[in-house]
Amino acid sequence: MSRYVARVIRAVVVGALGFGGGIGLLIIIIFLTLKGDQNAFEYGIRWGLGIGLVFATLMVALMLPLDLALHMFRAKGSHEEIWELEQTRELAFVGSGKEVMAACRKALLTVPYVHQVSDDMENLVAHASTGPSWRSPGEDLEVEINPISENNWQVKCVSRSRSKSVVFDYAKNFENVETWHRTILSHLPNPAAPPSSSPAT
Repeated sequence: MSRYVARVIRAVVVGALGFGGGIGLLIIIIFLTLKGDQNAFEYGIRWGLGIGLVFATLMVALMLPLDLALHMFRAKGSHEEIWELEQTRELAFVGSGKEVMAACRKALLTVPYVHQVSDDMENLVAHASTGPSWRSPGEDLEVEINPISENNWQVKCVSRSRSKSVVFDYAKNFENVETWHRTILSHLPNPAAPPSSSPAT
């Protein structure tokens, strides 16, 4: 939760300085060009910071409630790390290597907006990426398959935002791993009992 608060603060600072800086520079240019005012720089700083803070506050006031609502609705109180951008789910099951990889691939193909899936049978890793949506510019998913014993496997799916500057993902990464988790359980020929779910840390 602390990292979530830090991201919100970062969004306010970046929004205020980015938008406000552009407005401030415009005001400085206008005052210098049209009026030749020696106080143009002071006016630009004052107006830029003021307008930037208003813009950042309005942006967060609109986006934050929507992000919070979607996270809480999707999680339904069952996951502690729902606020993290990067989400992880793990499960253990019984089956052959080919069955494991086939189930992982089918599950990845059901993730919303997925447009590319590849698998590496030699290294027991599958990758997928999603296209942009109103909630996110896209995510990268990775499924890692680790052998425990003969025909016993531990599978981990990780979904992370493609852009490092994302502040709100509106629970998109959570939805990705939950969709994968539900689907792979339905395709799994011999699921281990009970399957485990592990949130990102």
